[in-house]
Amino acid sequence: MKAIIKKVIFQLACFGLVFVICLGSSLLYAKPATRTITDMAGRKVEVPSVVNRISCIHPIPCHMVWRLAPRKLVSMDKQFKERFIFMSDEEAQKVAALPVTGEFHSGVSREEMLMLKPDVVVSLNKDPDLDKEQEDYAAPVVATSKNNLIDYEASWRFIGQLVVNSKEGNELAGYWEKTMAKVTAQTSKIPEKNKLKVYYAQANINCTVGTKTIMASIIRTAGGINFYDAIPCAITQQENESIVTPMEEVLKWNPDVIITGTAKARDDIVSNPQWANIDAVKNKRVYASLNFERLDGIQSLLGLVWTAIQLYPAQVKLDFEQETRTFYSKIYLNHHLTHAQIYEERN
Repeated sequence: MKAIIKKVIFQLACFGLVFVICLGSSLLYAKPATRTITDMAGRKVEVPSVVNRISCIHPIPCHMVWRLAPRKLVSMDKQFKERFIFMSDEEAQKVAALPVTGEFHSGVSREEMLMLKPDVVVSLNKDPDLDKEQEDYAAPVVATSKNNLIDYEASWRFIGQLVVNSKEGNELAGYWEKTMAKVTAQTSKIPEKNKLKVYYAQANINCTVGTKTIMASIIRTAGGINFYDAIPCAITQQENESIVTPMEEVLKWNPDVIITGTAKARDDIVSNPQWANIDAVKNKRVYASLNFERLDGIQSLLGLVWTAIQLYPAQVKLDFEQETRTFYSKIYLNHHLTHAQIYEERN
């Protein structure tokens, strides 16, 4: 009897050993679990089910990943590093040691990206080389979008899904949506005949923006008429954020308001005799963007609030200072802005 029991135990042990070896081998050679997501360029991309290492090659997705899953960010692009001035010192220190890469439009080192070994790389739908980058970096490349304010809201949700933090992603998207609705509830009441013509001037004041840009989106949502929404623009230029515009066309259109990206651009316009007879200049309605508010980048939501107030101060009743404090506490985790910082012009 004892011999039989020993034989059974031996057989069971052998069976267990074989099972463990087979299981180990299957795990060793099994393909990692993946999921398929549709990015904001409309591409179906297979990504790991669990994403732990993310590199971003544009500051918008970099900011969103930092905000929703900071420990998963394994690098930052050089423009995101410039945003440290908007964070609290504590938050800036947490990411200061991350490796710095270029952006898709300025160039990213393939060797550097391979060394970082990201699970996923995040870019923009404006990136013309998404599929090539996916090959070069040996990692899935997905795209977010900053073409308009609604795309920012969708990008918050998309990044939340990617990093498996949809709770906060949806919360911030909801905040974005509600703030936009707060503005449009007032600007949508502006009669078409009373809408102001707005020229947005880049650092080169003879350059403005195409109709499919975040700046144009903000001007429209704030109740204004963007220059290239009124003047025909080539399809190839619609997403261009720096279209060289003939001075005679600007003079002929005669904008009611001019918004500049910097204080220097504003000063260049108001001191230039060529611009002197434009209504916006004559009526002192040339406004320079503030440093903590911009018509581009992650601060574009505040850019909407500020632009609506500048265009229609009698109709738009919003507390810009309070809106700014709320934005920075939610988006930058900065709860200590001063009054001076809020109204500081961008140089």
